[in-house]
Amino acid sequence: TFPLGFSSEVTMESRAELSGYYEAENTTPSLEGYFCFNPASSVVGNQRDPFRKVFMPLIYLLMFVLGTVGNALVLVILERFKRSRTTTENFLFHLTLANLALLLTFPFSVVESLAGWVFGTFLCKILSAVHKINFYCSSMLLGCIAVDRYLAIVYAIHTYRKRRARSIHLTCMAVWLCSLLLTLPDLIFMEVWTDESNRSICYFPEIGIHGNNAWLATRFLYHTVGFFVPLLVMCYCYMAIVRTLCQSQRLQRQKAVRVAILVTGVFLLCWSPYHIVIFLNTLTKLEAFTKNCLLEDQLDTAIMVTEAIGFTHCCLNPILYAFIGVKFRNDFFRILQELGCISQETLQEILEVTRKGSGIESDNTTSISTF
Repeated sequence: TFPLGFSSEVTMESRAELSGYYEAENTTPSLEGYFCFNPASSVVGNQRDPFRKVFMPLIYLLMFVLGTVGNALVLVILERFKRSRTTTENFLFHLTLANLALLLTFPFSVVESLAGWVFGTFLCKILSAVHKINFYCSSMLLGCIAVDRYLAIVYAIHTYRKRRARSIHLTCMAVWLCSLLLTLPDLIFMEVWTDESNRSICYFPEIGIHGNNAWLATRFLYHTVGFFVPLLVMCYCYMAIVRTLCQSQRLQRQKAVRVAILVTGVFLLCWSPYHIVIFLNTLTKLEAFTKNCLLEDQLDTAIMVTEAIGFTHCCLNPILYAFIGVKFRNDFFRILQELGCISQETLQEILEVTRKGSGIESDNTTSISTF
């Protein structure tokens, strides 16, 4: 759910027992005594933890500031020079939109950590859906980039420019629509829960037959559609691309997937720990392990930390573009020249150095290598 509130999803056992919600909704005798009763690890106790209430909010505020500035700059550059955008840049444009939408939810999460969820049920549903949409969009768009590069390099498929641009826009629209459909359970089932100290939390209910089934379904989709399937697609495509480029001695073609592979690699490095942890958490919910309250408490903490690592992906993409993308840097300097920050002569010197350093003969090259 929310960066600082995701652990609320996985500690509902203690919350249900403290509030009596479980007894009211499900009285199945076989589950009596299943929940861990540990006030120290309950939401009330966790929210008093300085790590959760001070350190984590600062981390998310820092990511909000840096990520918003960086991604907004990427959007400005891509929009300013949209006529010369490559296919990969079009996909990255939508990826940046998804990242910005996620970053704008961070202030709500910080407030939640300090004062509880005070924004009502409607925003609880909407903002939790934005989190899921961001992740689904990110993984699917990176998969699309991998397939696009695979077709362009391994099979050298080049279509008419306008037709290809139209197909890319339709693909991106399909990705957004699919991501929205996958987040419908959040829009339907997310709700606000109030504990005994009158503190409100936005969470996905696990208690009760309908809530539990929906929760398991969303976890299954999150693991498969959101991570493992795109991972397999990306691994297959890039392995084929690397094999093809190793047989080609053209340096520019070897640079053609540098940004795409690095962006994908950073995504996997950021999100893999989180998915490993929530997969273990899913197994504990399915009682694949012997009931262990200490393990569940440790998984709650691990989910919070690894999710924060995953969200740093939003801030890292602009850095990758700036340090690796040749075209991105050139377009940035062009904007500075238009704003009067640098002279035309300085811009020409920078572009000349860039061409010599990258081995690109023309700055108008449409390959991704210029990104």
